[in-house]
This record gives sequence, C-alpha cells and structure tokens, in this order.
Amino acid sequence: MHTNSQVFPSEAYAWLGDQLGVKAHHIIMTRMQGSTSSSIFRVASVRDPATPRGVLRVLDNKAWLDIEADLAEHEAAALLAAAQAGLPAPRLIGFASYDAGFGAPVVLMTHIPGKVQLQPACMDIWLKRLAAQLAGIHQYQAPRLNWRYRSWLDRRYLGVPAWAKQPYLWEKALRLLQAGEPAAYQVFIHRDYHPTNVLWQSDQISGVVDWINACRGPAGVDLAHCRINLALMYGYEVAERFLKFYEERVPGFTYQPYWDIEAILGSCLPKLSYYAPWQEFGLPLIPMAVLRQRVEQHLTQVLQHG
Repeated sequence: MHTNSQVFPSEAYAWLGDQLGVKAHHIIMTRMQGSTSSSIFRVASVRDPATPRGVLRVLDNKAWLDIEADLAEHEAAALLAAAQAGLPAPRLIGFASYDAGFGAPVVLMTHIPGKVQLQPACMDIWLKRLAAQLAGIHQYQAPRLNWRYRSWLDRRYLGVPAWAKQPYLWEKALRLLQAGEPAAYQVFIHRDYHPTNVLWQSDQISGVVDWINACRGPAGVDLAHCRINLALMYGYEVAERFLKFYEERVPGFTYQPYWDIEAILGSCLPKLSYYAPWQEFGLPLIPMAVLRQRVEQHLTQVLQHG
C-alpha cells in the first residue's frame, strides 16, 4: 500500500478495494496537482499502474467542512446530475460522508483522460469550445439537485481596494451590487467553471472536473466566474471574447453585469492574489501590478455593458 505523500490506514484501502472491486493491497495512490481546497489522489492498481481506476477526493479542509458538513453528499449528487445531463464529467463510484479511514469524508469518481491547457495554439478556438461547453452545462435544469446558488462574496470586506487607481469605478460597482441580485432563470451551474477545471485532448474538451460546488442558479454566475479568471490570466479582451462566444451559443441569454461585479469584488476582497495552479499548469507568473491593472480594465468593460 503506497502513496507518494501520505500513508492511510488499512481501513481506507479496504474501503477503496470494496468500491473498485480490487484487492486492497493492490491499490496505489498518487497525489494529483492543482487542488487548493482538498487533497486529490489518482487511484490505480499495482497490476496496471498506468491505467487509473479512479480519482479520490479527501475532504480534509476542516474550515470548509465546518461551513458545509455535507460536502461529500453534495459532490456525489452533483456528479449524478452531470451524468444525467450526459456531460463529460467524472462518474460517481462511491462516497462516504463519514470517516472511512482517510480522516475525512471522501468522494471516489472515475478518471477522465486529458490535460489542463492554459497556452492554446489558437485562443479564439479555445474560447469558443470553453463557451460551448459551459452553454451545454446550462442546458440542463437539474430538477432533483437540492443545492442552490449562494454568493461567495464576503460582504464584511466591501469597499474600494486600497490599491485602486480608479476608485470611482469601484464606487459605481458597489452601488450596483447593493441594488441587489437581478431576477434570473435557474439552471444547472458548475459554480467553479474556469480553465484549470477543464481537460483537453487534441484541442477538444475531454472533460470538466471539480463539481463539488455545482448547484442550481443563474447562468451568469458561471459566466462571470470564468470571465474574471480569463481577465486575470490573459486580459479583459479575452474575457470579452468569451462572453461574445457564449452569447452566440445561447441566443436567448440576457447578460446581467451584476454577476460580473460580484465575481470581480469577490476576487479582490479582502485581497487580490495569484492563483497558484495557473503556474502549476504552465502559465507564467503574473506580477501583482499586472493583475490589478487587468481587474480594473475588466471592471471598466463590465460597467460599460451596464
């Protein structure tokens, strides 16, 4: 029984063996890169170590569990909903809301081949496929999914960032935010859709991962979350093109700046930071001054939409 970073007790391997239908002592676990909120392991067999049997999420972030004790049940339900929708998501193998030997709740799912692609050969083709995939997710209503959208913005920190070069932009954004959420049609949303949660093979999307936050909510929430990531990673022009390509795929979509404002404020308050997985997956380190400039440029465009 082996893992490259952590040894679990025999009880844990027995649980995995039962779920996968293999002998516990044949299981190999290897920590995967890119996760910031929980531990993710590739699960394989010593008899065929090159072929993953599954992916295991160990929900070992106590602070997160203290807020959402039902995380394992939530992700399991989200994966079932994604399967019902026919989406390219991992399929649920099993989950434990209790400690099955890992010291925390766990979710076991199928492995999807593919790699995160952050430096595409053609940005527009890449963006069109990202937008088309998101539109595909939003076609499903997930009527039996019990989780609903909730804001991640901590309103205790609302205010103009100290580093803002154009404080009047932020003041306007805060006024629009405080006017309240607009009415919006509820659909199945990934809730954390951005480039490091999308896998590619031969310039085609092979899968979308990390469904633990998926819920029913406004499509604009997903769009805004992806757009702030694109704006920080590549600049506001890329975020604008992504919006255009999404609108082309969903002709009846009504853009609402509120969701972008919420996503922008959420990324900056209490502070703006560089997302480490970008560098892990090949994006050059972006200086803080550039990130701040990109945020204000993105905010400028959003307010012009309004």
